[in-house]
Amino acid sequence: MLSWKLVNKLCISSFQKNIPLSLVLPELIKLGCRKNLIRSLVTTSRRFPFSNGDFMSNLRNSDLSRFLIEIGTDPKEARYWLKTFKSHAGSSDLFMVVTVDNGVLENHSMLEKFASSISFLYRNGISPLLVCGGEGNQSTFMARKDYCIRNALKLNDILESHGTNARVLYPGCGVVSAERPEHGGSGTGHLLNVSLDIIKSSLATQHLPIVLSYGETTQGQIFPISSWELTAQMSRLLQPKKVMLINLCGGFLDEQGKVIANINLPTDLVSTENKIWKPTEELTETMINVNKLLCELPTDSSVVITSADTMLRELFSHQGSGTFFRSAEAIHRYTSLDKIDLDRLRALLHKSFLKALTDTYFDEISSQIHAVYLSESYSGVAIILKSPTQVPYMCKFAVTNKAQGQGTGEMLWDHLLRCEPHLFWRSKTDNPINTWYFKKCEGSYNNHMWLVFWYGVSDPNLSAGLIKDALRRSESFVPNGFIHNIPSDDEEERMGG
Repeated sequence: MLSWKLVNKLCISSFQKNIPLSLVLPELIKLGCRKNLIRSLVTTSRRFPFSNGDFMSNLRNSDLSRFLIEIGTDPKEARYWLKTFKSHAGSSDLFMVVTVDNGVLENHSMLEKFASSISFLYRNGISPLLVCGGEGNQSTFMARKDYCIRNALKLNDILESHGTNARVLYPGCGVVSAERPEHGGSGTGHLLNVSLDIIKSSLATQHLPIVLSYGETTQGQIFPISSWELTAQMSRLLQPKKVMLINLCGGFLDEQGKVIANINLPTDLVSTENKIWKPTEELTETMINVNKLLCELPTDSSVVITSADTMLRELFSHQGSGTFFRSAEAIHRYTSLDKIDLDRLRALLHKSFLKALTDTYFDEISSQIHAVYLSESYSGVAIILKSPTQVPYMCKFAVTNKAQGQGTGEMLWDHLLRCEPHLFWRSKTDNPINTWYFKKCEGSYNNHMWLVFWYGVSDPNLSAGLIKDALRRSESFVPNGFIHNIPSDDEEERMGG
């Protein structure tokens, strides 16, 4: 680990040369000491005051400090952020569509935090598109429209105070076309189409577009439209990685008042059995709308409902206060190997462990199958065998890296928890996924070669039996049978024992 003086020297040199955050951050993360990093950054800012001419340099340097404070220095979180950053920074593709609730626009503190977060993203090469809702409690159409425009201009001004050029696309500018309300009057119109020409022109001139949820008819009449309907339509056209709905309070809450962190669609929409949370009417309607949108977006796209003050943590880590909606493939349960494509299953296990199974592996376990939980695309599997202890033994747990990033691993584990009240398994002591297993288990044992884990078992005598059973089992991989002609650990993550 580098000394504080060397950390400080690195920061000073980086700031003076205007080295971008994406290059400075990996070096600082390697240090692994958050206190020293923050102390160094504070010292640097004191020793090098910035003039008005160095405004953007000042912002870039404060970005580094902010990232470390809000998102942290955990290497796993940093790698996730940097991978996302490198994939999209400077890309012509729009990274996300963001709808901001009127409550945020009316709350100065929250609006400041929201504008600061958006500016942080934009400065670091990640392009968002903003939607301001046309919904309001005003009694007349003109009052409602003026209210929406004032909020958009207020957001525009605060963004520009953070160094981000923005452009409000006013009602009637030709971006959104709509039909008048069915019964006339000043109700909500029906969205017909969104023209991207002006939006793309704004992005090309480095102006962040702010779209108001108002549509124009062919006769030039202007009507408010649903902000969600507009957000969904623009997302279908732009195919962003993220769709974010920003409010004051965060995500949906369960009956105990805890945030429902993850919702897998369409699985959680179809099946409500064994859930620790029960969907309300509002949540069910949201799930239906989000599922419909996700079906028309790339498979790695997601929708997030979160608060303005946790936006960055929600976006670049797993510590936010929001509800995260994602497309998740179905998990099928089998009680035998008869209906499973064993060639595809073998390929999955080979990719996950980078080792070759014995030729007789499936023959040996066929009579011992308790259950096999397998994702539809063969990207994740849990193979559960019968045990003389009467507690099922998890022989294999494997998820490809791509599927892990899409939440298949957590979804598969949640499926196990619902269907298997008790379970035990083993893992080599040098398996990098053991940290994850320690978080999932309720007990463990280490003999320096194997780690044995279990959950749902409280009897010490039974635990001793599980350990004995796990350690007596033979290897299922060919000794020294490493496979070198398939993707590396960077592409396929090993999980299991």
